[in-house]
Amino acid sequence: MINTVKYFLVIALLSMIKMANGQYQSPFNQHEIAPIDSNGYHFIVSGHFYGNRHNISNMPTNTLMANLDWINESKANMLVCLGDLFKDIRNDKENYQTYLFDRLGLPLVNTVGNHDLSGDVYQDNYGETAFYFELNGDVHLILDSERDNGDIIDEQMELLKEVAQKAKDAACKNVFIYAHRTIWSDNYEALDGLFTDNTQSIGGTNFGKEVHPILQEMGKNANIYWFAGSLGTAPASFFHFEDQASNLTFIATAIRGHRRDAVLMVNVSEDGQVSFETNSFTGQELLKLEEYDVSFWENEVGEEPFNWKLIPYYIELMLTHRYFWYGVGSALFGFFILLVLKKRREKNKLKRA
Repeated sequence: MINTVKYFLVIALLSMIKMANGQYQSPFNQHEIAPIDSNGYHFIVSGHFYGNRHNISNMPTNTLMANLDWINESKANMLVCLGDLFKDIRNDKENYQTYLFDRLGLPLVNTVGNHDLSGDVYQDNYGETAFYFELNGDVHLILDSERDNGDIIDEQMELLKEVAQKAKDAACKNVFIYAHRTIWSDNYEALDGLFTDNTQSIGGTNFGKEVHPILQEMGKNANIYWFAGSLGTAPASFFHFEDQASNLTFIATAIRGHRRDAVLMVNVSEDGQVSFETNSFTGQELLKLEEYDVSFWENEVGEEPFNWKLIPYYIELMLTHRYFWYGVGSALFGFFILLVLKKRREKNKLKRA
């Protein structure tokens, strides 16, 4: 009980510190968000920085590393990762520190995904997984959708309610919410079946009954944008959906080490107007964000065409990955147990005979 109270006090204290100075310092590279000038601000957002399951390099995905100079030269106020920053945090964090965090010239913010969590490794190295900070009057809320199987409860619900109070301030034009899972998709019939390959919450979440009403109330005073970064099989790096009646906009975006990889630039003008730019990591022509809607997703193929020439490479990846040999070892052990049991049965038959 005492430890629980201490935890809540630490979370509250850290949140107050961030709100007091109105800025955010990244735990990954210690860069702090610079004071905003009169021209507004802009930031880059995407998810799944490790790429896809075939990346066993303990490094971020190739498309991200190839565009690191562009990210630094963008002069964005921050880079937001929507979870799955790491593939295997225990083994990846040293390389990430050397080749990504130390070379990144702007603050990095992360909302944890399932691959970012392994025991308390993330928390011990990078701090709390749910918090908010303010930027030019706007509020940026980071949620941990891996906690409580996607439910937003307890201290996360309290954070959401605090942000809802902030949204009533006339100075707050926008609220940006970041969470790895697309927990909002179950609340809209139009989105049924679109995210079946994403990390899902078993049995659903409390989004519809408890979270959505708070968002609707917030939407009466500010523009609400909810971003998610769990994007598995997908026709593009973007998804856009508006609940216009409630002034809510839902966006999913992620990179996967594919030709379709692209990131979103979010521009916030001096008077709080929000606009978006889609930026390809591979030189492909892109549509406007708003065009990657339900209709686009329903009419497009979910995955890029399979390249049969890569089969030898995939076989090599399989044979050199430890999980493959874990499976082989488990299968051999199971086969050995079956042989032992079979021999025992045969001996017992002979004894009875």
